[in-house]
Amino acid sequence: MHGGRGPVSPETAAAQALGRVDPETRALIPPIHPSTTYERDADGGYRSGRGYTRPHNPTYDEPEALLKTLEGGRDCMLFASGMAACTAVFQSLLPGDHVVAPRVMYWSLRKWLLDFALPWGLEVDFIDASDPDALAAAVRPGETRLVWVETPANPTWSITDIAAAAEIAHGVHARLVVDNTIATPVLTRPIELGADLVVHSASKYLNGHSDVLAGAIVCAREDSFWHRIRAWRRDAGAMLGPFEAWLLLRGMRTLFVRVARSCESALAIARHFESHPRIAQVLYPGLASHRGHALAASQMRGGFGGMLSLRHREGEAAAIATAAAVRVFKRATSLGGVESLLEHRASVEGPATPVPADLLRLSIGLESAADLIADLEEALERSAGTAAASVSCAPAEATPEPIRAEDAATRRLRKLVERQIRPLVLERGGDLNWSGYANGVLELAYAGSPGAALAARREIRDTVAHYAPEVHDVKLVARRSPSAGEARSAAAPGSLLDRVERTLEEHVNPAVRSHGGRVALVGVDDGTASIRFEGRCQGCAMAEVTLRQGVEVILREQVAGIVGVVDLTDHTAGTDPYFRTRKGTA
Repeated sequence: MHGGRGPVSPETAAAQALGRVDPETRALIPPIHPSTTYERDADGGYRSGRGYTRPHNPTYDEPEALLKTLEGGRDCMLFASGMAACTAVFQSLLPGDHVVAPRVMYWSLRKWLLDFALPWGLEVDFIDASDPDALAAAVRPGETRLVWVETPANPTWSITDIAAAAEIAHGVHARLVVDNTIATPVLTRPIELGADLVVHSASKYLNGHSDVLAGAIVCAREDSFWHRIRAWRRDAGAMLGPFEAWLLLRGMRTLFVRVARSCESALAIARHFESHPRIAQVLYPGLASHRGHALAASQMRGGFGGMLSLRHREGEAAAIATAAAVRVFKRATSLGGVESLLEHRASVEGPATPVPADLLRLSIGLESAADLIADLEEALERSAGTAAASVSCAPAEATPEPIRAEDAATRRLRKLVERQIRPLVLERGGDLNWSGYANGVLELAYAGSPGAALAARREIRDTVAHYAPEVHDVKLVARRSPSAGEARSAAAPGSLLDRVERTLEEHVNPAVRSHGGRVALVGVDDGTASIRFEGRCQGCAMAEVTLRQGVEVILREQVAGIVGVVDLTDHTAGTDPYFRTRKGTA
């Protein structure tokens, strides 16, 4: 789009959607093309360049062109959702590729990486992306293919140095991908700072009206990896509808004014509550007290975003009570809309969340900042005196083994297990604790989903070997429950049925019981064991991982003659799953 004196500003380009006018009707607003297919020429070709709606719908052209321009990229692709866009990047990698991602990031993507990308074959290291030294230490020359950062990072709003991350990633010939959902191209243009790809949950600020589900990726260059992502989008079918694409373009016309207003109000709210007696900490990069403030000021233009978090001084129960007491804020998941939203994130994210239990996440919309401040003040007042005791979001676990007098090397190993090994398993629906160390062999006891620990065996061993080269072997064993008795087998002692039942009781159920479940043997036929999940694990979203990467692996390793495992559970009957398949509410 050009004015009389050259290219116009991004703000004008957004407001006029690049200023394009329909050549046939002279309409200022582009049409919607609902057609799913297009006519071939007489010779069988497509001179129009369009054959089917999935890769070729004309309604995608306008919003893709506008977002490409706003981000300063080479090309853009729309997707059916932000998750579809994000996962398309990872699914365009190959099994065995190494990825570095932030420990604090969009929860649904983090959980997808743990539940699906890791079992599929990607190696993922989660690090503090706001620390360039941690990022540099995590990348592996010749192995790391992708570095993913999100800045500001949801929901602590930590800041990553994009230029430094690009230098580190490119130094090992990896690509840098930046999730720019929160900052938007209004505040940050990652490609100018060295990013190779920029992703958006376009449902949020880009659309801005809480009525469109969409995602987008913008590339710095159209290389082979970009074409692989394009092929994935085409073949996997992760496309939004034409009407959603049209609504997205409509939303982006007001992007600059909406983001500016949200930034202004968010800063006013952050400043107001920074010294509030019931607030322990305000997390907002626009405050000088924020650890990443100086960096944010250098790479964000015109504001610091419309997202902030408040940590309640009185703890989790008080934070939940405050969320329940708001009247102007809406208690809802999502962000970036015209209405202001508030959410207790730890309740939503569940047991493996890294989010503090006292944290409330706020998305600031277009209401009067004074009304929003008054609403929060009244909610804090109404929730005053809430008992500090609350239900823990942490997984159930046995009483930790008391630490006896040990040498320095063993104490260092314990610290390594607690800080770097155990979180790998907690995040995937299980748990892992110290069992013992002697003669160079480290023994760790798993609980919960056996697949959570066994699938990560290589990563656990590699991590231990890196930090403790004196350890030459790591053994994973089922953690025994003192109150759990052995199931009595009716099978003939020593028979295949008896050996399978005993293996389940010795190596699987002691771990699964910690999540309130049990794996029962139904029978064995021609080397295939049929099992059934009982208790809380019956409806668990991690049941398939528990089966394929836990139970089946253990039975094949421990019982000669077992070649496979079949699940006969009625999972729809599960009433109390440990890992819920639907998000909870605050």
